[in-house]
Amino acid sequence: MSVADSIRDRVGSDSDPNDGAGSGLKLVTLLTYLFLYGPILVVVLMSFDAGRYGLRWDFTTEWYASLATRSDLIDSLWLSIQIGIVVMIISTVLAVVAAFGLSRFDWPKRKGPIATYLIFVPLTLPIIIYGIGLYVFFTQLGIGRGFFPIVVGHVLYTLPFATLVVGAGVIGLDRTLEEAAMDLGADPLTTFREVTLPALMPNIVAAALFSFTLSFDEFLISFFVSGGGAVPLPVRIWGMVRADIEPEVYAISVVVLLISIAIAGMATRLRRF
Repeated sequence: MSVADSIRDRVGSDSDPNDGAGSGLKLVTLLTYLFLYGPILVVVLMSFDAGRYGLRWDFTTEWYASLATRSDLIDSLWLSIQIGIVVMIISTVLAVVAAFGLSRFDWPKRKGPIATYLIFVPLTLPIIIYGIGLYVFFTQLGIGRGFFPIVVGHVLYTLPFATLVVGAGVIGLDRTLEEAAMDLGADPLTTFREVTLPALMPNIVAAALFSFTLSFDEFLISFFVSGGGAVPLPVRIWGMVRADIEPEVYAISVVVLLISIAIAGMATRLRRF
């Protein structure tokens, strides 16, 4: 049953959708979606607006065409993609190890919940704390800012999410398949490669795509540890909108939005298998 079906059951499925209660519910639903997606719609509309500040809207694709001449935006976009790929690989590998460690390791009494809590508690912490801590840490080590600190920060940020996705697959895995493979003579490594890994592949791919998306869009950690020629796209865009919003910002924002939606959609679809 979907969330919408549950809400209908609670308010009463026999109510006439054209009566006062039904119309009010429709209005609230419309306002909720407008609240959620209104800012995004504004950015999309502004990316096709020839006027920069006027209320009159004139269609144009000029800002998308001029993106090709903005080497600073293209370089930052490419850097964000590179960081996202590296973070995706590292986070996914670590998430697989963490998921099996949390669910399959025979933890001593009371230590299992503590280990699980320590993995997922970063999900509840303000990201700005990570940014400040990483900035101080790498500065004290003399590493400073750049590609490596950004990757480390993003892995810290994405690992709990990736572990959550992979862990759900490990918990729901039918262990009789692994036991059957081992009864037929397969060693643990072969069982993992031939049985466990293929069964978990949708979760692993979904975790990888989520890690890439989270890294690609992340701003606060990148803001504190980027520099030295390594400026990811979110930080570049922030620098461009501090004094004045250049129209190319709207266009590159829509490009980023489309990339994020495509990856999140793929991850969600794979998660359902």
